[in-house]
Amino acid sequence: MKSRNYLLKRISWALPILLLGMACSEDDDGVTMAIWEMEVDQLTAATAKYTDENVATNEGFFDASGFVPNMGHHYVLPARIDGTFELENPEIILYAPDANGTMEFVAVEYAVPIEDLDNPGLPPEGFTGDLDEWEINPNLSQWQLHVWIVRENPNGIFASTNPDIAE
Repeated sequence: MKSRNYLLKRISWALPILLLGMACSEDDDGVTMAIWEMEVDQLTAATAKYTDENVATNEGFFDASGFVPNMGHHYVLPARIDGTFELENPEIILYAPDANGTMEFVAVEYAVPIEDLDNPGLPPEGFTGDLDEWEINPNLSQWQLHVWIVRENPNGIFASTNPDIAE
C-alpha cells in the first residue's frame, strides 16, 4: 500500500509538469523555469514543518556550525548525507535568530559528499535547469547548494550567502 501511495503522489506531482510541457508553446527555457518553480514549491511544502525548530531537533537535526555570517545556523541531519540529491529531504536546515533571539527558519542546504576532491566531477543533478549554484566545500569534501525558500535573498534563491542574515 505504501508503494502505491508513493507512486500516486509522484504521478500527481509529475502529471502537471508533463502536461505543461506538452501544452506549452514556450521555448525550452520557459518550460524549464516552470518546472524549476514547481520544484521549489514542492520543497517549500515539504519543509514547512521546520518553521518550528523543535520539529527539526526532534527529527535529529542539530546545530553543527553555530552562527555563520550571511548564512545562519546549520542544523544537520547526518543520516541524510548519503550521496544523493533528494528534493524533499535536504540534509541541512538553516536558522537565523530573529530580533528576539528566536530561531527562524530561513533556508535549506543540500550536501552531497565528494569522494576525491582532486577530481570532483560534475555537480549533482539538482533542480531542473542550470540556475542552481552548487559549490564545493573543501573542508567537508561536499558539493553544497543553498536554497533560500523562506528568507528572500537579494543575491538569488540559490546564492550561497545572504547579506540580509546578520546576528
